[in-house]
Amino acid sequence: GVAVLDPDLNLLVWNARAEDLWGLRSDEVLGHPLAGLDIGLPVAQLVEPLRACLAPDTPDAERGSELRLDAVNRRGRRITCRVTIVPLAQRPTDAPSGVIVLMEEQPAATNGDG
Repeated sequence: GVAVLDPDLNLLVWNARAEDLWGLRSDEVLGHPLAGLDIGLPVAQLVEPLRACLAPDTPDAERGSELRLDAVNRRGRRITCRVTIVPLAQRPTDAPSGVIVLMEEQPAATNGDG
């Protein structure tokens, strides 16, 4: 799923895959802060990396980040979600005008017996 946030971490874009993953439609979330969403992803853990991505004093090489978080999808199934945070800017030299958040369910770990 893809979400795009403004500098205040309010949702500008929430694609169909995000809807499917978390069970909220775009018309329910657009304009609202990501940290206020009641979804199975622990969004509070994303606030610090999101703010670091937007901070003017963060070096460009450190703006993006990737996290793996335990979550519960809209069907109530426990998943591991890889969350990638990428700055949104017109040019690489520009200050970020927002953040792109990519959310991807990771395959279940196997025990190697297979």
